[in-house]
Amino acid sequence: MATTQIVDNFKNTAINTAQTAFTATIPVAIEAFTATNNSTVNASYKVYIVSASGVEVPIMPFKILVWGRFDVGVGIVNQVIPAGGQLKVESSALDSIYFTSSARAV
Repeated sequence: MATTQIVDNFKNTAINTAQTAFTATIPVAIEAFTATNNSTVNASYKVYIVSASGVEVPIMPFKILVWGRFDVGVGIVNQVIPAGGQLKVESSALDSIYFTSSARAV
């Protein structure tokens, strides 16, 4: 199946709180992931792939992103989000980190 964008410039609305950026209806594998810090402050972020049963453990437990920079989330690429599972992200500063991701069905 073709690659599809699943997250488009998602940003958190609360600091240090995991928020759902995408919910999978079928199992998908992440093909690309980018976190971009468009602010003037350094910020950290975490990424979670949550199972359908709700187990929430960060895949990317803590990454500092300097302002004006981006990260391609190498450890997240090829991770599978199961059917009913979610991709969640959190950041340490509001209006700082924007998340974009694409995936393909597996």
